[in-house]
Amino acid sequence: MPSKSVGTRKELTEQHNLLNESIFRLKSTVLKGKRVFKNFLSPLKRFKDEGLLKDKPVIALSESELWNPSDNADNWILTAGKIENLRIAVRKLHGLEIKANEVFSFWKHMGNPNFGKGYVIGREIREGCIVPTVAGGLCQISNALYDAALKANFDILERHRHTRVIPGSLAEQDRDATVKWNYIDLRFRFSKSFRIEVELTTDKLLVVFRSDAAEDQGGKQSPGLRQSNTLNDCYSCGNLACFKHPDRSSIKQEQALTTYILDEKWPEYEEYIKNNADPDDYCIVPLNPTRLFKSDRYNWHTFPKNKIKATTLAGLYRILAARWAVKSKTNVFQLSLKLDKKIAKRAARLIPIESTHVVVAQNLLPFLFETGALGGRTFDVLMTRLPIEKLHERLDMAHAHYQDSKTLKDFRAPQQLIELENKALTRAKTIVTPHEEIAALFFNKVKKLQWSIPIEKVHEIKGSKILFPASAVGRKGAYEIRKLADELSLRLVIAGNAIEQNDFWKGLAVEKFNGNFSEIRLVIYPTYVEHQPRRLLKAIAKGIPLITTPACGINASTAVQLIETGSYSALRQAVINALASK
Repeated sequence: MPSKSVGTRKELTEQHNLLNESIFRLKSTVLKGKRVFKNFLSPLKRFKDEGLLKDKPVIALSESELWNPSDNADNWILTAGKIENLRIAVRKLHGLEIKANEVFSFWKHMGNPNFGKGYVIGREIREGCIVPTVAGGLCQISNALYDAALKANFDILERHRHTRVIPGSLAEQDRDATVKWNYIDLRFRFSKSFRIEVELTTDKLLVVFRSDAAEDQGGKQSPGLRQSNTLNDCYSCGNLACFKHPDRSSIKQEQALTTYILDEKWPEYEEYIKNNADPDDYCIVPLNPTRLFKSDRYNWHTFPKNKIKATTLAGLYRILAARWAVKSKTNVFQLSLKLDKKIAKRAARLIPIESTHVVVAQNLLPFLFETGALGGRTFDVLMTRLPIEKLHERLDMAHAHYQDSKTLKDFRAPQQLIELENKALTRAKTIVTPHEEIAALFFNKVKKLQWSIPIEKVHEIKGSKILFPASAVGRKGAYEIRKLADELSLRLVIAGNAIEQNDFWKGLAVEKFNGNFSEIRLVIYPTYVEHQPRRLLKAIAKGIPLITTPACGINASTAVQLIETGSYSALRQAVINALASK
């Protein structure tokens, strides 16, 4: 007597043969043609994000899990492919605002997913089996849309059930809506205008409807649950005789991995990655150093060459545009935001679909988040500066003291970008930073690194000069140091090139810093903003006393005295005390 599994294999082999597949293709072609003709006779409208309903009440919410807990090592790649397809689809649906009594059509807004849209192999339910298909998995969005439409009491004009039910899915509650380009569609309408918002979190697909409709509409009663059926997966069902079963010898089974999306190299982050990255992890950088481009800025030594991808054209463009900006006196910060966006958008397309975790440089974070590439993934952030919102607050503090400063108008970003960054930082799994002030903002989800202090020969302090280790601009405390130099007759050495105005140091003894610390008696740095205090770390290594603010991100110690940011009186007294000591 044949076993049950043998009988099942035989039934599946009979069901999935070349003849049946050909018949299925022929029927699909006829139905597609029929749908094209119907759409020609009764054209459907396309809608867009007009921004009119963004603040309206939520009238329905649907959420569903992205990852299938029953996946095994063989078939999880299909789920990863599905999530990649959802990332693409979300961008086509998020923000659509549909007018009252107008018909929403899933395929009208998605378009044909089979050609040139970037979709990958995902999982599709066809004839009772899960099969690998280009753009497979889009029905998870149609399921969620249908579920939300039912909850909001929309008029359902077209909806089709799946042939089988995945345990734990909305199909178990008879709230699923399968779709197949273009003849199996999902269509609904509502008596009032409504907005569709779609988002992928780390582990969920969220669909939200907003409208002026009364918040207490209530939803329809869910029909009784249908019994789940056993699904047969082409990557793991073991039915090797099935026509649909791929040649396993050609399948390269991948494991989940991490992708590091990096920018400027910091020694602290290179050491962190060296201790955490696996051999199979990938790295994406703006430029891959070559003989033509030998800059060490992007040369992260942790990764082998075959694991490094580069956004070469966007990276080159950023270098050239930034150099031109310096010559033309363009606002470098605002330009850098635009250039970082180009790199992030390119990097988003280079992330392998099997990458379930991302570590990203902060300057690329909001733009990468905006693309949707972080949806369905966990991610950590390498913090390279204050969050933009906090940066604005710090600049406003300095501007309140020095309202004539022109440079304090720099480093300003649009509100939309601030909101994107805040949302992304909130969603991040871990914040990684050596900066004390930044670390304090994130409490229990921060990974605090140690600053990389260079190895220097400590010398006896014999110099008489005061080092201001930055450019003479307002955010670095230039006004405070100028006032100090005037009142205390200090001999200043200035490290940076930028300056508030040409006659800023008029009447004071000021010279350019040549890198020689042996002449320096004291480092004074009353900064409002400092993210990478390399000169301060070098001064500490040489044993030179330092007076600065918490904004520099370094802890107080025997060599480092911290005074309140923006407090000139505290600064003056600390300097007087330091100069009076031996």
